Amino acid sequence: MSAHPADRLSPAPVLVCGLGALGQACLQRLLAFGLPLHGVDLRQPSWRDPELESRLAATLTLGDMRLAHVLRQAGAERASAVLLLSSDSTINFEAALQVRLLNPTAEIVVRSTNRRADLGALLEHRLPGVAVVDPNLLCADAISTALRPASMRARVEVDGQIIQVVEGPGEDLRQQKQVRLPGSSSGSPPVWLTARSPLINQGPLAPGQNRRHRVQAWLRSKIQKLRAWLRARTRLQRWGFALLMLLVLVGVQTFSQVGGWKQGVFVTLGLLKGEYVDPVNLLLSDITGIGEVSGWLIVGTLLYSLVGTLLISALVAVILERLLRERLGVERIRLPRRGPAPVLLVEGSALAQRIAQRLRRHQQLVVRVEPGGSDGSQDKGIVQFGQLEEALQALEGRPVAAVGLLSTDLLANLEAAMALQKRWPEAGVAVLAHDFGAAEPLGELLGGLAVISTVDLVADAVVAAAFGERVEGVLQLQGTHLLIVRYRLQEQHNLCGLNISRLENGYGVTGVSLRRSRYREPILLPPPDLVLAAGDQLVVLATAASLRSIELDLPVPPRYRLKIQFQGAHSPERRFQAQQSLARWIGCLPGDVVHLLDGEKHLTPPVDREICDLLVEDLRRQGVECTLIQDGGLGRASG
Repeated sequence: MSAHPADRLSPAPVLVCGLGALGQACLQRLLAFGLPLHGVDLRQPSWRDPELESRLAATLTLGDMRLAHVLRQAGAERASAVLLLSSDSTINFEAALQVRLLNPTAEIVVRSTNRRADLGALLEHRLPGVAVVDPNLLCADAISTALRPASMRARVEVDGQIIQVVEGPGEDLRQQKQVRLPGSSSGSPPVWLTARSPLINQGPLAPGQNRRHRVQAWLRSKIQKLRAWLRARTRLQRWGFALLMLLVLVGVQTFSQVGGWKQGVFVTLGLLKGEYVDPVNLLLSDITGIGEVSGWLIVGTLLYSLVGTLLISALVAVILERLLRERLGVERIRLPRRGPAPVLLVEGSALAQRIAQRLRRHQQLVVRVEPGGSDGSQDKGIVQFGQLEEALQALEGRPVAAVGLLSTDLLANLEAAMALQKRWPEAGVAVLAHDFGAAEPLGELLGGLAVISTVDLVADAVVAAAFGERVEGVLQLQGTHLLIVRYRLQEQHNLCGLNISRLENGYGVTGVSLRRSRYREPILLPPPDLVLAAGDQLVVLATAASLRSIELDLPVPPRYRLKIQFQGAHSPERRFQAQQSLARWIGCLPGDVVHLLDGEKHLTPPVDREICDLLVEDLRRQGVECTLIQDGGLGRASG
């Protein structure tokens, strides 16, 4: 990302190679930056916007982007960023190597596919300034959000931590942060980020704890897992498990009356293994004649032996079924009878697999349809079919929470979506439209379908990567596309020295996670007074407009002031504390606020609302009268 004003005003162009739907969408977004734009394509593009055609009429180069002379003619040697957006990832990677030879400093963005994921990771590692973007996989966050059932909360995964997205009134403002959504309607509920509590690790014991506390915690966790396992079983399975446990307890108690509890355990387990003679002979070892044997003992051992025979037969049947399935590839498909309604994903390949894995983290059953895949294969709750008809047959008579149509054919997706919407009218339906621009109006036209355009989602991410940022995902909330962007701050970065409140209010982003080199764990939902410094890694939720304002260094100024009057001039200690508080929250030297504490009424310099609230709370404890003022009008009395 350019940090100096001279860099931002430099005439260095941005070169876009591959002017298909994605390339033109990126050019439309780059128009707002006021930078020279150059383009390269193998043949004359089919322009979707007359403004783009006129803007690039004099700077369009026709030729192969992999050739050095074509890139030189297009200005690649002096470009600040080069976007390689051909639909062929092999061509893009070859062109990236050629661009790096011509221009060692330009930011290079390469459009890739999942088949080239390993090469892309190696290229990013070996060549600084190269960002590889897979349009399909980048959309996984947005599509997962659109497909999640109403009972499932959306979430953001950053730095190995999980942050949930909650709609509605805030519950605990100290543990939540409101997401900044520009242009949201007044009737839309506020959206909050809530950090989930991390799992307790097995580190050193806390003060006041001993080994017994750890054992008790371990036992409680195992009991909770057992309860969760039982809740996932059918009623018949739970009754069978309870009956088996009852047989074990009763057997040990009954058969231990002669030879002690050890003999009771051996006899019970032997009978439940399907044996009869050896366990019974053990019971009769102290009996002189068969006439002394109780009839209840004979009936009980026969019953236990019969139950054991059935158990062993069932175990053998399961083992044989697994062996035959592995050798012959034949599996009888069973969907769990209990649990949440499944989500159906039709095609999508790697994109569908990533979406399925993210839904599975919420304990959501996923049914996939992938032609050419292994029919009926199951991977921890992800059931896959080779044909849609087979999946529909398995789902016969069952509700479905959501349906995702993810193939590359928009018309096939729409046809299947409308047919499945008739079958499950209550299910949410999301359709992937790779190159269709007006996705949201199309969804409203077709009866409320969620049509998600790959072009719209990825173009914002590509433009952000062109300025040196790294987009780790896309989140769709209330019709707004929010990019999950990671900033790696350096000394000259224009965000260094800002606190989180100024960053969020000035540029309209939401701080999610802050990682510092001297701390092992990230700071989730960083507080408003925390100041950014060089070496920090900051993850934010931002729109394309917010990223543009950061790049151009055009923040919205603060809008709040405090009218204060200090009445403790006779107390130097109170004066010193008030001076330190003002300097800390306003962000200046203590000497710059001395004139505010002369006993008269003064207005503080403008600051953001969150900082005003913290400053009011601090000054109130020191007995300073203060009133919050916004835009020159009198606000509420705060102290």
